[in-house]
Amino acid sequence: MGVDFNDVAVERGLQAVKNQIGTLVDASKGKPFGSYIVKPDGVYKQLEKDGVAEEIYFCTRIEPLGIARTINGNQFTLVLELTDLDRKTKVWTLPQELIYRSGGDEARVQFVSLGGCFGPGTREKTAFADLMKSFCRNPRHLPRIIIAERTGWLVKNDRYAFIQPMETIGCIGKETAILPNPGDGAPDYKASGTLDEWRQRIGRFCTGNSRLIFAVSMNLAAPLVFQTGGEGGGGFNYTGGSSSGKTTALHVAASAAGSPSGLLKSCDNTANAFESTASQHSDALLLLDELGQAPPEQIGQIVYKLAGGIGRGRADQSGNARERRQWRILFLTSGETDLATMMAGAGRRSFTGQELRLADIEADAGAGAGIFENCHGFDKPADLADHLRDNSRQFHGVVLQQYLQKLVAEMNDSTQRAERLQWIVQQEQEFISQAVPAAASGQVHRVAKRFALVAAGGELGTLYGVTGWPQGEAMAAALKCFGSWLSRRGTAGHGEVEQLLRQVSEFFERHGESRFTDMSSKIKAPTLNRVGFRRSIEYGLDTDNRRTEYFVLPAVFKTELCQGFDPRWCAQVLVDKGLLALGNDKKPQSVHRLPGIGSARCYHFPPSAESEENIDVPF
Repeated sequence: MGVDFNDVAVERGLQAVKNQIGTLVDASKGKPFGSYIVKPDGVYKQLEKDGVAEEIYFCTRIEPLGIARTINGNQFTLVLELTDLDRKTKVWTLPQELIYRSGGDEARVQFVSLGGCFGPGTREKTAFADLMKSFCRNPRHLPRIIIAERTGWLVKNDRYAFIQPMETIGCIGKETAILPNPGDGAPDYKASGTLDEWRQRIGRFCTGNSRLIFAVSMNLAAPLVFQTGGEGGGGFNYTGGSSSGKTTALHVAASAAGSPSGLLKSCDNTANAFESTASQHSDALLLLDELGQAPPEQIGQIVYKLAGGIGRGRADQSGNARERRQWRILFLTSGETDLATMMAGAGRRSFTGQELRLADIEADAGAGAGIFENCHGFDKPADLADHLRDNSRQFHGVVLQQYLQKLVAEMNDSTQRAERLQWIVQQEQEFISQAVPAAASGQVHRVAKRFALVAAGGELGTLYGVTGWPQGEAMAAALKCFGSWLSRRGTAGHGEVEQLLRQVSEFFERHGESRFTDMSSKIKAPTLNRVGFRRSIEYGLDTDNRRTEYFVLPAVFKTELCQGFDPRWCAQVLVDKGLLALGNDKKPQSVHRLPGIGSARCYHFPPSAESEENIDVPF
């Protein structure tokens, strides 16, 4: 192409010259909006003085790009492009209500804070609001844009788009979608390097290392939570010593989605502060390093909030209920101890619901190299860890972006979408058939589905060609990690039952000698803070084999022994386990003659008939 208009005329003809000149002339004339004209160097206001029209510089350049509103047709917002004092352009989303609130003061303040400024002598207090109204005068000429309320999937009229803080993958018909003001701390999904570089520098070293494969697969599984109706959401916790490689696993997981420095979040926040963080990661993986940094008394509440997917109800300035924040996420944490131990350190008891929502996985894979099972030729596990962390800072983000592009394309084809959803179900069934014991409780099945979803995400990434792993690698890694969780849990049954049995066992171990009055003792010493009575009796034919039976007073049974549980349920469980004797009336309390009290109802724990090797027996 020529370098001046003469060259253009020779190469492309006079019409091409006229078109280019016309474009330049039109640009210099600017775009009129009422009495304002938007030009490349700013916005001018047209005035008439003594019958002569003149233009006065009003403010730095600002131009409407479109009118946005929510998918339900609310919260109309101007999407504007402005040029700041550094001559850099940026997009500004201005809710239309701010034009009218406080005389437009809030809108003007935002404009100035973004780098805009006004010309000398302008009456910007009223004129700026008038400029914004001029932009909206002919709204049919402005493109329509959808405002997303959070990250993740946006669906309308059977069309799917995936919202990220700075980018939207896909569109809803002819309309684009944006996430205005994602907020401080929004995840950084910026890509660096190529997909092949990530696979060569990071991905191939994940193979054979179940914890790394599982961590990366969580990124690819999080967008699938939506396809399961939100039931697959929840968290995982890599637990182990400080040198086991937990943080390395989080860096590797982050590298699949973006910059580790922009994705790894601190746990040093209150439960309410996590609402904003969770909503910024909807349909994505939230990475939280060192769960132990969270306020100990709020750890349980944090787990419930993240897995629950809905924020706290609040009121606006008028006292009306605000719409609650919502999210669907998977989250991965790390900690030197498990959830129950952290809560116990704060004097709190963990509940089964919390332990199910945050599945503890042993970070040590059992191969003598911490989190690694295969060091891929590195002399020491630490060398591999350093390699992975260094390369995660250089090569990141491309895996998730290419994965989402393929997934969004499938979701927008009804046939492919149905086939993919069926494929996810089949992956889940395959995982559960291999991982879950036949007599497992519904609680175990619930957690297994979350592990299965991670396996499906990893396998789908392999199917899409973004991970570079062999087929079946993600499934095998998820099976190993599930086995670690089930082994730590200690049972495939109901967690509440196991918690109760541990609590009862600890109660008798702690207070058996000090707070139970010995009925056989001839020394009548007072028992401080008494909870009941105990008696040593011969057990079996061996006269030297003596065991202890306990009689727990009713009030203590309800307030201490069953603390945190329904006493009626506790009594039934203990009866079913053969630990609590029924009375003659077949009720959990039975009548016994107790020293100093006489005949009274109490809870009788006879000597257990189980073998001493049975760890479930409390005494």
